[in-house]
Amino acid sequence: MGNKIRLQGHEKFALRDGWISKALKLISANKNEKINIFNSDSAPDDFGIGNNMVKSLRYWMRALGLSEEKSGKSVKLSSIGNTINEHDPYFEDIFSVWVAHANIASNFNEATTWYLFFNKFDVIDFDKEILFNGLNRELSSYGVNYSINSLKSDIGVLLSMYSKDKETDDPEDKNQSPFSQLGLVKYKDGEYIKERPDNRIINEWNVLFELTKKYKKDDSVSINDLIEGEGSIAAIYQITPTYINELLDKLDSRKMIRVNRTAGLDVIYIMTDMTCEEVMKEYYENHR
Repeated sequence: MGNKIRLQGHEKFALRDGWISKALKLISANKNEKINIFNSDSAPDDFGIGNNMVKSLRYWMRALGLSEEKSGKSVKLSSIGNTINEHDPYFEDIFSVWVAHANIASNFNEATTWYLFFNKFDVIDFDKEILFNGLNRELSSYGVNYSINSLKSDIGVLLSMYSKDKETDDPEDKNQSPFSQLGLVKYKDGEYIKERPDNRIINEWNVLFELTKKYKKDDSVSINDLIEGEGSIAAIYQITPTYINELLDKLDSRKMIRVNRTAGLDVIYIMTDMTCEEVMKEYYENHR
């Protein structure tokens, strides 16, 4: 984490259902390295959304770790984006949604508000003002210039993405974000609650994805580091230490890691040389 921050890259549009699958398809189909499909004159027609929404989608794909861009070259899918496009092109598997969520919740430089909300904001029950005050206080400690209005815009978009922001849910509402199904934020009467997601929609492959994204074979990792602090599995997925240990034991039984709790060590050792993309592929092909 550095002092480079990014607020309001989304043009005030929350990510909508169907956007990611359309972007995966169009980015993978473009073979011209000199054309960035988000910049082309036909982009609104190609994506079937307005011009500012195209700019928003371009931001979301990058912030979610699904696309990569280099100056002067076309946009391309990241290795994670490619894996999802190959195995879950319609972005329907909850595992894929968790992968994208984990990427943006860890992305301080591209999605600062998302990072701070999941890693630094510990209040369970809150309203928009409490959230704004908490994130504003945190941001001001970094010694960087930022726009108060941009932070407020981020907060509105984040909450609408994760909470549905409505008393009644309409499954046919195409403005709904895929991230609302994770169950991380609940909205009621103007108040928001950070919630534990249903354990049934998170499995050990999510945890192994996180481990192989950050560590290599033969690395040792303190279980405490997975449960406490910034970037921890507990912070990003909002799951309990008990359930994290349960998932670690499942990975141990699969010989993917070795858990050592003797003499109070509470350490795991990475036993697999799989990359995080290979973990995704293994899940999609054999465990979904």
